[in-house]
Amino acid sequence: MRKSKKSTAAIIAAAVVIIVALIAFLIFIKTKPSSTQNVYQVSDLTMSSSQDSNVTKGTVTNNMSQTVKLEGEEKVGQVYVALGDRVSIGDKLFTYDLKSLELELKNKQLAVEKANVNIYGAQKELEKLKKTEPIEDPDEDDEYTESETSDNQSILNTKVDGTMKAYQGNGTKKHPYTYLVASGATITANYMKARCIERPEKRYEVLEYREDNKKAGVLIYKILLVFKMDGTFDFSLSQTEDGFNIDVGEDGSYTKSQLGYAINQKQIEISNFELDKQYAQAEYNGVQNKIKNSTVYASVDGVVKTLEDSKQAKTTGEPFIQIIGKSGYYVQGYISELQLAQVQEGAIVTIKSIAENVNCKGKIIGLSPYPGDVDDVSNAGNDNVSYYPFIVSVSAAQNLKIGDEVEINFNEKAEEIHYILKSFVLRETGGYYVYMEGTNGALVKQRVETGMTLYGEYIEITSGIEENDWLAFPYTKGIQEGDKTKHSTQQELFGDMY
Repeated sequence: MRKSKKSTAAIIAAAVVIIVALIAFLIFIKTKPSSTQNVYQVSDLTMSSSQDSNVTKGTVTNNMSQTVKLEGEEKVGQVYVALGDRVSIGDKLFTYDLKSLELELKNKQLAVEKANVNIYGAQKELEKLKKTEPIEDPDEDDEYTESETSDNQSILNTKVDGTMKAYQGNGTKKHPYTYLVASGATITANYMKARCIERPEKRYEVLEYREDNKKAGVLIYKILLVFKMDGTFDFSLSQTEDGFNIDVGEDGSYTKSQLGYAINQKQIEISNFELDKQYAQAEYNGVQNKIKNSTVYASVDGVVKTLEDSKQAKTTGEPFIQIIGKSGYYVQGYISELQLAQVQEGAIVTIKSIAENVNCKGKIIGLSPYPGDVDDVSNAGNDNVSYYPFIVSVSAAQNLKIGDEVEINFNEKAEEIHYILKSFVLRETGGYYVYMEGTNGALVKQRVETGMTLYGEYIEITSGIEENDWLAFPYTKGIQEGDKTKHSTQQELFGDMY
């Protein structure tokens, strides 16, 4: 099989699908019809994500400022203030030219539609690949002796779960557990759920994907996973220059290994297109927000210290307008463009300062419809998205200290459920439902309100269940209301993978 150099796009696409696979846990539950159903506690079926978390960081300050930079295709229309003017919260500063914003909105809409077309086309191609019958490779077994083949079969792992056998290593940084993984095998829920626990020391594991699923085959790519002591993990992906480029027969035929690689690559491509759509949609929503907020208002009381020519400010990247505020007790934070829907001006948030042992309430008094300076948010999180500044007002009676870093929680109800495995949520005409254990120990069908999806495998639950409720797998054959329930543990659900 001829190999060609991998492209940068292939590397990025591979990284994207690994990120999705690492976090988008899959559960495959096989059950038989029974009048007694296993139920699992909601807390064992949920997860949190730093990208979609309701918690962000902020800094306590008493010297507020408001800075507006110009970016994209928007143009400034009318300016209402002059250099040196004193302004109050709510005063008009300037308006954007709506024609330029509407043109930009159309361009962003085209980007979303293009991503949809790409996803549709790639999904059709994937369906075709999955229906393809592979041809025999006459040379496939000639390269290995019988003993080598037998040895390979003993170490090949067809699933990434707790039954895996490492062919070398002891779990240390220098000698990580190393597993030979079959092409197309994805990282399962029970594997990650079992590994992400608190432990006395770090655990290092390497997953290797090799040509023909053989130890002696060319290394396609490998994943290094570091499971840390606090129950979190890091990972890195490395890829050889022989990876992912598949030559097929003149008639479009594939050998078994070629077909496995082709399907894997197409899934990577779809994940990449879905990520493109996510960012394109976020940018589209951002322009819509600009149109809705085409008039920019002062978010602090203060003095206009900077007012530049709009064209020059856009060219140089310097602030177009800046207001230096009066003394006050505020918290300055930033939020990802992917989280903007969670934040509204006037909302009450929780401020937590570990250093000062303070847990208090604050009110969002300003949310910029425009991204902040990249330098200001270099530590805010994902470098691939824009971050929007917001301001929280906190009572001066609180024992906060200027300059302290604090947590800002947008969710007032700490017990509220966020993301739960989609496989435990039943979608029917009229809404979403779960099978939940009732007060009498029998199953009841409970309607739930849902929100966003997370990584394709989790869905946000905004109401209907709580963390101490017990749920049954809703796709069990013959399941119905009134069935008896049996409490099952997380270990029984995911297996003993520790």
